[in-house]
Amino acid sequence: MLRIKITGCCIGVVLAFSPCLAVHAQNSLQGEWMVELSGDGPSIIGMLSLQESENGWLGHIEGGPVMVETESGAIEILVDSRDLAGFVFNRRLTGHYDDASMSGSFTIEGATEDPEPGGAWTAIRKAPTVPRQPPAPVDMGGMWTPAPGIDFRKYSMDLTESAKEWHAGYVMHYDQPNVRCVSAGIVAMVAWGAYPFEIVTSKDRLTYLYEVDSEVRRVFLNEKRPPDYYPPSPMGFSNGYWDGSNLVVDTQLLEGNVRDFRGEPVSEGARMHERYSLSEDGSTLSAVIKLIDPANYNVEPIRRRQWVRNPATEIYPYECDPDSFYRQMYEQGKMDMYFERADRREMN
Repeated sequence: MLRIKITGCCIGVVLAFSPCLAVHAQNSLQGEWMVELSGDGPSIIGMLSLQESENGWLGHIEGGPVMVETESGAIEILVDSRDLAGFVFNRRLTGHYDDASMSGSFTIEGATEDPEPGGAWTAIRKAPTVPRQPPAPVDMGGMWTPAPGIDFRKYSMDLTESAKEWHAGYVMHYDQPNVRCVSAGIVAMVAWGAYPFEIVTSKDRLTYLYEVDSEVRRVFLNEKRPPDYYPPSPMGFSNGYWDGSNLVVDTQLLEGNVRDFRGEPVSEGARMHERYSLSEDGSTLSAVIKLIDPANYNVEPIRRRQWVRNPATEIYPYECDPDSFYRQMYEQGKMDMYFERADRREMN
């Protein structure tokens, strides 16, 4: 008998499972796993969370819902993803599992700008969190340019009902902040892969200079607290500390905004948690980025990014002309429509 289970808002795909592959919960699978996909390009890494339910498995990768089917040691996982050009496709992972590991092969379904041939995948139990280590700062200063992605670029997230309602009417060409030269904020900016940035170091502070939107971000390392009158803003207020040689950054006082080009909301009062690590040779900077926003997400979205040190990189002025956005709507007679959609730009 064919059994199909789709969790959350995973994009619709017709699944052709073998008749013997039915939903069957196994306690040995429950918990968090680190998944790695190996193909022709860089490895792709993500966290898989599995929770047993009455109807089978509730699965999430990087905070976004996935479909999971198991039967007698066999497992199949369907992950919806988005490439840099905006194409949405699926990665289908098939294989076997035991108490400590999973492995198998994956295939790509759907159109992508650069077709992926698929490859092999493995998963191991996520290591337990270790206590905070004594500070051992490393030099993260310098110019950084994007490296090939290691992120699943998970497409759908586990939105709350209110977030789904808000997002249902989102139109990127009118509602995306940066199309009208308004900052999309640090949550979106830190995840965009096309722009370089510079880190300037000082005794008690790291200053990030982003090319996108010509934004400046200060990460305070001396436990500085924001003044009582400090307002929410697209960049928020960031404090950092060293956990061994890893830099941990917590950002608060975020203004209501969007998470990325898809327009998923970020509420005022949301927080962002980042963990940066430097490769042993100092050439690669990696980050795990988590959005903490229970008003909009049932499970916290996670992103992973890498950059390479490149002293020859230049940070160019970021030019943006808002008149071009409004002029086009004026000429098309859509100004009233735009102002009637003001609720699309209110996420407090």
